[in-house]
Amino acid sequence: MTPRRGGPDQGPRFTRVHIPAVFFWALVVLAALQLLSAARALTRALRAGPGARIDPWLTCADHVLSIPPLVALAMGEFGAAFYAMLPLGPLLTWSLVRGFRSPAA
Repeated sequence: MTPRRGGPDQGPRFTRVHIPAVFFWALVVLAALQLLSAARALTRALRAGPGARIDPWLTCADHVLSIPPLVALAMGEFGAAFYAMLPLGPLLTWSLVRGFRSPAA
């Protein structure tokens, strides 16, 4: 998958990759499971008490932001999957730092 140049004022364009049907449906099922996990995490985040609000919201955001890369990969759009994964970096970093700084760790 190498980028092609579209023209003098266009950036690189990635070609679409054919994904076998088995992997397509596996990724769609994983995206649906992530959606169900996000719904469960949202109810926990809404019920969280004043002292423990950040961690449930980070978990909910993690589940929600994991859905678009799975859908993009299922469609064979690796460029879109890459850009859909970008918001996950700061979110997972923030979760990791909070995990290290928590008194239970």
